[in-house]
Amino acid sequence: MRFRHRALPLIVLAVGVAWAVPAAAVEITGQVRNATTGQPVAGASVNLLALRGMMVPIRETQTNQEGRYRFVVAANPSERFLVQVPFQGVNYHAPAFATGERITADVEVYESGAAPSDISVEGHTIFLEPHSDHVRVTESYAVHNHSQPLRTFAPDGDSFTFPVPATVGDLQVSVRTVSGVPLRQQPQPAAAENHFAIDYAFRPGESEVQVSYAVPLSGTTLDLLLPLTVETKTRHIAVPASGVQLSGAGLEEIEQTRFPQTRLFSVSGAAPGELALRLQVDPEALPAVASSPQPSVATVESVVTIVPHPINRAQSYIVGLCLFVLLLGLYYLNSLQPTQNTSDDSARQPPPTSAD
Repeated sequence: MRFRHRALPLIVLAVGVAWAVPAAAVEITGQVRNATTGQPVAGASVNLLALRGMMVPIRETQTNQEGRYRFVVAANPSERFLVQVPFQGVNYHAPAFATGERITADVEVYESGAAPSDISVEGHTIFLEPHSDHVRVTESYAVHNHSQPLRTFAPDGDSFTFPVPATVGDLQVSVRTVSGVPLRQQPQPAAAENHFAIDYAFRPGESEVQVSYAVPLSGTTLDLLLPLTVETKTRHIAVPASGVQLSGAGLEEIEQTRFPQTRLFSVSGAAPGELALRLQVDPEALPAVASSPQPSVATVESVVTIVPHPINRAQSYIVGLCLFVLLLGLYYLNSLQPTQNTSDDSARQPPPTSAD
C-alpha cells in the first residue's frame, strides 16, 4: 500500500506532462521590404495572426537591421496564419500556412501616395445564383493600381464606391489582396442613392473587390435592374448552365470551357447606365442550380487551434526527457518488493513450549 501511495503523485505528474506536450514547433521567418525603394525595413512591427473566420493576433515582434523577423509557434498541419506589417497607416499581409517545420513569409510594403488616376477597373463580372426565395448576386471588380514608382492608393476617406439595386439584403464585401487572402470590408452608405463605399488601401498590382447581396425572388421570373456606374474595360455575366434562362439587351453568349457548369455572357452596356435583365428559373432544376459552384472569391473560413504559448524544439526535447525520467522512476518503484522485518516477525511468533 505504501508503494501505491508513493507512486500516485508521480503517475499524475507523468500523465500531466504527457498531456501538455504540444504540437510540433513551426518556425515562421521572413523579410519586410519596401518595394517602392527596394530596401529592407528595419524596426518594423510584425504581427502574427491566426485565421478563424476572423484575424486573431497571437504574436508580435520587430524586424532587425536587415528587415528580418522570426516567430516560433506550436502548430499542426491544419493551422493557418497571416503575417501583418503596419506601414505608413496601411496593413500589409503575407500568408503563412503550416506546411512543414519552417515557413518563409516575406512581406512587401509600399510608400503611400498613388493618385486616383493610377487606379482603374479592368474587369467586372456578375454571377447570378438562383435559390428558392432569392437570387444571390456576386459582383467582382478587378481593380488595378498601375502607379510608377510603385505606391499604395490610400486616400483620406472612401477609396472605392459601387452601386447596388434598390432592394437588396445581406450585403457583403471583401477584397482579395495580392497575397491571395480575402479580407472582409465594412461597406458604408455613400452620398449617391443605392451606393456604398469602402475605405481600403489598394496596393500596386491587381486586387479583386467582391460585392455580394441577395435579391428577393417570387415565383420563377426575376426582372433585375442593375445600375452601372463603375467604368471598366470589360463586363460579363455568368449564370448556371442548366435550369436558368437569361435575357437582356446587349448580351452575347461566349463559348468557354474554364467553368463548364456556367454560361458566360459579354455585356456591351457602358457606364453610367442601367442593365435590364430577365432571369427565368426552372423549379425542377432549382436544387441543382442552387448547388452550382461559383467562380469567385470566397471568404476565409478555417478552423485553427491557437496555442497560447510558444515552444521551440529544444523545449520539446526537455519535456520528453523529463517524461522519460518519470517513467523510469515508476518502473524502478514497481520493481521494488516489500522486505519483511525479521525482528518484527520473531517478536510475533509464539514462544516455544518445553517438553515435560
